[in-house]
Amino acid sequence: MLDLIPDAFVDVDTRFLEPAAGTGNFLVAILERKIAAIDPAMTVEAHEFAVLRCLASIYGIDISDENIQEARARMLAIASAAATFDGVAASEAFVRAAKTILDTNIVVGDTLNAAYQIVFVEYTPEAGERFKRAPSELDPPTVDLFYEPPTPLSTVHYSELGS
Repeated sequence: MLDLIPDAFVDVDTRFLEPAAGTGNFLVAILERKIAAIDPAMTVEAHEFAVLRCLASIYGIDISDENIQEARARMLAIASAAATFDGVAASEAFVRAAKTILDTNIVVGDTLNAAYQIVFVEYTPEAGERFKRAPSELDPPTVDLFYEPPTPLSTVHYSELGS
C-alpha cells in the first residue's frame, strides 16, 4: 500500500496517522521508509535529530494498551538502530526523546467512539535540533464560551525531551 504513495517519503517530516495501529505493522513500515530518506552525511547530533523527526511525524491509535506497548517497542528498536552512527549506539538523550515522542504520539484511544479524548503532541522541527511542541486534539470540541484550547509547550532541544 505504501508503494502507492512514494512521494510521501521524500520529506521525513510528512505526517502519517494510523487510526487502528494494532501492533504497529504500518507504523514500522512507514518509519523504515522515512529513515531511508535521511541524508547520511551529517553530524551525530543532526543524525539523531533526523531520526527523531521521522518518529515525531507518525501518529498511531489503538484501543488495546498491549498493542500500543508492542508498537512503541518495535518502533523504538528500529529508531535506536537507525540512530547508531559510525558504530556508536544512540545516545541516552536520543533514547529518552524517542520514548517521550512515542508515549505522546502512539496512544491508546477509541477513534470511533471517543476521538475527542485523543490528544497528541505536534513536534515541529526548528533550527538547532529543537522541537516546537503543541498539543493537538484529534477531534477538537466545538468552540464555545467555555472551551480552552490546549496550552502550547515550550520549545526544547531534543536532548531535553523526557528529562
